[in-house]
Amino acid sequence: MDEFSLEKLLKSLNRHVPLHRRTLAELLEMEEPCYTGRDGVVYHMKREELEKISGLINTFEWGRLRLPIYIATDTSYPGGAWKVMGKLETRIISAILNKKPEKEDEMRLFFPHLGILREILPTTTVVFFMP
Repeated sequence: MDEFSLEKLLKSLNRHVPLHRRTLAELLEMEEPCYTGRDGVVYHMKREELEKISGLINTFEWGRLRLPIYIATDTSYPGGAWKVMGKLETRIISAILNKKPEKEDEMRLFFPHLGILREILPTTTVVFFMP
């Protein structure tokens, strides 16, 4: 597959990724928390998920955490995996999955973890593909 085709494929696969992410503080203030994907579709976030996340970090951090949390493919791991990056993001996902992260600011996830996470936080996490 040439580079142009790969880029086109990734854009198609990642069309749901936000154009811009809002902070947790901003989302909690919104009547209908949402973001707009690169595809122009408005994706709504469940308030229960936002409240769950807000309970896992202190109120000062609400202004630093941008949502949805990105979960990227981890092509460096043989057999496939996903990863979450960022200190706050890693701390939140670690607490939800009750799984110790490999690093303070990065955590590898395997299929069972991804399934559990997407069941608990389906609207405040986004899975995307990265080569």
